[in-house]
Amino acid sequence: MKKLFVVLAILFIGILLAGCTSQPAAPVATPTATDVPTVVPTAVPTAEPTKDVVVVVVNKTVTATPTATPTPAPTHAVTISGSQVLPSTSFTVKAGTKVVWTNIDPYRPHSIQAIDVITGGYFGGMNEVVLPYGEAFAVTFDKAGSYDYTTVYYPVLPGRITVV
Repeated sequence: MKKLFVVLAILFIGILLAGCTSQPAAPVATPTATDVPTVVPTAVPTAEPTKDVVVVVVNKTVTATPTATPTPAPTHAVTISGSQVLPSTSFTVKAGTKVVWTNIDPYRPHSIQAIDVITGGYFGGMNEVVLPYGEAFAVTFDKAGSYDYTTVYYPVLPGRITVV
């Protein structure tokens, strides 16, 4: 029986050694053209925007709200030249009218001054408002009432603005 074990052990060792011999390995498969993955180039982004249009539909009726167009304030022009105030130092205007005094006298300055505190509120105080040649002074009278003023330089003329 010992002999049988010895024979079996030798056979087993022989089989093991036969598998470990240095025989050339099986040839490695070389890739063929069909085995190589195909590279597909991707599109390069362009600067041109897409031409797709997105339309959003909302089922709601919108009523347009009209926008009021502001109407320009009416203007009353008063010119001072030499010894004249045209059309007059006293006149009547509607509330919201802009009154503009302009000196068109090339030889001297003219000025206007509020006589009372109420008019002084529109004139920026009780001091005289000097108008050199070509200059203008404007006031918008927004409240009904009477506003008294005077021209200071020659001619000294009283004036009244009646706002209705």
